[in-house]
Amino acid sequence: MKRRELLIAGGCLLIGPSLLAAEPKPATDAPAPFDLQTYRGKAVFLAEALKRLHNVQSVDEALERTLAIETKEGTLLPIVEDVRGRALRNDERLRKMDLEVLVRKFRGSPAGQIIRLYEVTGEGKFEIDYWCEICSIAMYELKICECCQGDIILRKTKVKP
Repeated sequence: MKRRELLIAGGCLLIGPSLLAAEPKPATDAPAPFDLQTYRGKAVFLAEALKRLHNVQSVDEALERTLAIETKEGTLLPIVEDVRGRALRNDERLRKMDLEVLVRKFRGSPAGQIIRLYEVTGEGKFEIDYWCEICSIAMYELKICECCQGDIILRKTKVKP
């Protein structure tokens, strides 16, 4: 049994060194629950793409519900709509770009969670985020600045080859 070194002095609880020592964590060889994958294509609404590509009819309320990346080969990758994924819904400009997305692809799930978002043009590859020029804060979706509540801009930073 571990020796516990506790001392109350002046109303404060003092912890001795034996309690501060980190417990060794068991080594695990379990694989990560996801793989990192890169896809290139356009951001689309899944229902629209399924209708266009496969003549699958969706109910009206599903038309703008789920986002996806459609590759040039016609593969559809549904996107997890977290903060980065929601950017594709909130900013129509992103849906007009030739995109490259780095995603976490979880085992057993068809969906991808966006980790990085890039625009690919004839001039190169640009990382996409949003920027507040007043606060110098990067954000990942179009909204007001989390700090000053002012406007933010779409920022494209060229990626060095």
